[in-house]
Amino acid sequence: MTEAENKTRAELSKWREGWVKRLNGELSRAMKNPMEGEPPEVGNLLSAMNHTIEGGGKRLRALLVLAAAEAVGGQEDWALPGALAVEMIHAYSLIHDDLPALDNDDLRRGRPTCHLVYGEAVAILAGDALQSLAFETLASADLAKLADGPERLTKALFILAKAIGPLGMVGGQAMDLAFEGQSPSLTQIMTMESKKTGFLMGSCLALGAALGGAKEGTVKAFEESGRLAGLAFQISDDQLNVTGDPKLMGKNVGTDAKKDKASVTTLISQKDATEKVSFLLNQALDGLKPFGSPKLEWLIGSIFGRSS
Repeated sequence: MTEAENKTRAELSKWREGWVKRLNGELSRAMKNPMEGEPPEVGNLLSAMNHTIEGGGKRLRALLVLAAAEAVGGQEDWALPGALAVEMIHAYSLIHDDLPALDNDDLRRGRPTCHLVYGEAVAILAGDALQSLAFETLASADLAKLADGPERLTKALFILAKAIGPLGMVGGQAMDLAFEGQSPSLTQIMTMESKKTGFLMGSCLALGAALGGAKEGTVKAFEESGRLAGLAFQISDDQLNVTGDPKLMGKNVGTDAKKDKASVTTLISQKDATEKVSFLLNQALDGLKPFGSPKLEWLIGSIFGRSS
């Protein structure tokens, strides 16, 4: 690696570290402010929400929102509410995925899952509350000074709602449940994983582009690249569920096989899965080349060969 490349990587790392710190602070504030003065029972709900939100994570999805806004000539601060919203949505999805009725996991980011600490009923409500708070947070974006601010916000709300609904993330989860113990084709599994993970990651790039002021065609291009990257991320997750180190991942491995879940690695080899991840990421990056964003390229590139 050249000196210039080392310098660029150091600058990108500094940017990420600075924003992760700010995002964590903003997430904490966003959840505490509306709860002030509420009864203790509601405070217990907040604790359950915080259990997952404050459990760590790389904040990749939020960073993608911010980088996408900058890539289209917007300001990162314009997209901050969108970045916070996708982290809340992601946390809600993790809480619900871990429930006994779904994946029945007991470890997440190195800590007991939400339902083990707070009970199944409170965990369900915590997920519901995070989803609601996500849209409240996004809707509060202060774009009033921009002539097309309301239009940007409406577009962003639509993008996120569609990505996580029955045609996107939740639909993918329904397919995942239906495929347990079955023998779906590779195409069916890829469709399911694209919905489960790809649609939310696609919405991250599309959200950032929309809040940054991009035209419809650019928003769609960003969304497509994000979906491809999200699918690659999920296939990488399938691989780590077989070969990953639980200490690095902060969660159990081998769970897909135990539950007879359908995944890409049940049908193709690890080598072929790695090649598919590489192919998808290259497609995602090709779609973003015209915008020349080192941050987006770096964030998406980090999906390849990850260990957690």
